[in-house]
Amino acid sequence: MKRAVAAMVVLLVVAMPALAGDHKKCDGNGEDCVKAMKAKYQQMAWLGIAYDTDDEGHWVVGEVVTGSPAEQAGFEKGDVLLAVNGEAYTKENKAALKAVLAELEPGSEATYVVKREGGKVKLQATLGKVPAELQAKWIAEHMKKNHPEVQMASK
Repeated sequence: MKRAVAAMVVLLVVAMPALAGDHKKCDGNGEDCVKAMKAKYQQMAWLGIAYDTDDEGHWVVGEVVTGSPAEQAGFEKGDVLLAVNGEAYTKENKAALKAVLAELEPGSEATYVVKREGGKVKLQATLGKVPAELQAKWIAEHMKKNHPEVQMASK
């Protein structure tokens, strides 16, 4: 399996960066970027899964974070994400899926359909806030990649 997103969720932070189009280069200064990222992550819904993509492009749960909304909803390692709030997890459905995920916020309910052991399972999750330590990790990774001059200055 190919690693798609680490410690997501998706995202999983629910608003999965791979789907949200967060692949552009950051062109702001480091301080403004940190402020913007903190504000964004404070409003972002969090499910608490990491996922991989298989050779066919399916999103497969690789990890369920202990104590997360995903664990409470009953997600299991190996579940294949099929839909959220009625929108399919497919490459062809990227825009519609992105729109559904963008509407989710901490405290909102989301209904997921997963494939498990040949059948389909419906899971209801109350989404949480992105944990502070995960926010800090994502910001540090972004800063290292996009603002190395800030990293050098802080050493």
